[in-house]
Amino acid sequence: MVTDRFGIGLYSPKIAAKVAKIRYQHFQAWAKANLLRPTSEIPVGKRTENVYSYNDLLLIRLIVRLKEKGFRPKAIKKALDVISTVAGGDPQAWMRATIYVDEGLIVAMLPGQEKWSPIAASRGPQKMAVVFFPELIEELRRELVPDAFRYIEVNPEVLAGAPVIKGTRIPTRAVVLAKQAGQDPRVLYPDLSNEQVEDAQAYEEFLAAA
Repeated sequence: MVTDRFGIGLYSPKIAAKVAKIRYQHFQAWAKANLLRPTSEIPVGKRTENVYSYNDLLLIRLIVRLKEKGFRPKAIKKALDVISTVAGGDPQAWMRATIYVDEGLIVAMLPGQEKWSPIAASRGPQKMAVVFFPELIEELRRELVPDAFRYIEVNPEVLAGAPVIKGTRIPTRAVVLAKQAGQDPRVLYPDLSNEQVEDAQAYEEFLAAA
């Protein structure tokens, strides 16, 4: 489930794997290959657990799509490293890039980097013609919040992508934690309706089902 640091949009490895629709073993392999790097670690009992951000979920979706196009993890990692290097060492530069695939190449266009735009990222900074790559953000939104949850949203501009009651900054996790502590969420958050509270509870159960 979403970790207890519910206000900053962190997700456990199992939730991240569920969103990506991949086996947990594959997720672990990608992490071992440094394709995925945890945002931070949190204490869980006597051990610690890696946790991943909303941006990491987007990256997982990108990796899945590239694997579907036939790219191996080594080529994907090289592409991400090249994009980062061309962008001055920014590991999040892939989020600003427009990414395509073309005849076995991963192609990226970087705003403000005309010299290297576009680049054949999976082979190195070679200039390439622009081709095709699908949208990821809307796809992630649909996967992370199915249509059945009318009152829940995940927005990277709100609490760094933590699931919240739609139109508010109230995390679904906060509603559940209040109930677990024997408090009435509608007393803590008087603007919430019964339907919103019930939807938050159901959504957290959906996440926990991973």
